[in-house]
Amino acid sequence: MTIDKTPAQIHIMFNTIASQYDKMNNIMSFGLHKFIKYLCIKQLPIKPHDNVVDLCCGTGDLSGMVKKLYPKACIIGIDFSEKMLEIAKSKYNNIQYIQADVTNLPYPDNCFDIAIMGFGLRNIQNAEKAVEEVYRILKNEGIFLHLDFGEKNFLSKIFDKIIPFISKIFTKNSSAYTYLIKSKEIFPTPNDLIKDFESKGFKFSKKLNFLGVISAQIMTK
Repeated sequence: MTIDKTPAQIHIMFNTIASQYDKMNNIMSFGLHKFIKYLCIKQLPIKPHDNVVDLCCGTGDLSGMVKKLYPKACIIGIDFSEKMLEIAKSKYNNIQYIQADVTNLPYPDNCFDIAIMGFGLRNIQNAEKAVEEVYRILKNEGIFLHLDFGEKNFLSKIFDKIIPFISKIFTKNSSAYTYLIKSKEIFPTPNDLIKDFESKGFKFSKKLNFLGVISAQIMTK
C-alpha cells in the first residue's frame, strides 16, 4: 500500500484539518488522549530549566502539558503546519512555537535534554532522517519519548472501521482520516520502532501500552 507523504501534501492536509483536529481527537479517543499524554509525560525525569522540544507538536497538547507539570522547564514546540501552530499559540501562549521541518531542525548538536514526538513520525516521508535529527539535537543521555498508535490487534481493527464513519459525520475532510487509517497500517509496530531507534544509536529504556491501541517508546541517547 502506498500513500502520499510528500511534504507539500502533508502540509496541505494538516492545515486543512487544523480547526477540527482537537475535536476529532476527543471524539476518536472518547476524551482519553489527554490522560494518555499526561501519563507519558509523567514518565519523563524533567528537571527545572531542562530544554524540552516537542516535535510535530500540532495544536500543542504535549507542550502545554509539559509546561503545566514542569513550569520552570524551557519548552519549544515545532510543527510543519502554520495553522496547527496558530491554534497551539492560542491555547498555550507561554510557550515558544516555531514552524520548521523535523528532518532539518534549526538547532545545533546536543542542545536539548528531552525530545518528545506524538503522532508525528508516521506522517514524515523521510522518517529515518527525522530520527537522526532527534538524536543529533539531544544531549548525551538525553531522552526521546515517541507516542503513536500501537499494536495491530482486534481493538485497532475496530478503530479502523469506525473512524471513517465518524469523520464523515464530524468533519469536512474525511479523506484526511482515511489517510490516518492507511498510515497506521503501514507504520512499524512498537517493537519494530524500538529496533529502528536503536539502529540510529538510541538505547531502549521503556515501552508503555494504553488500551492495546496506543503505544509509547522511551529511548535514551
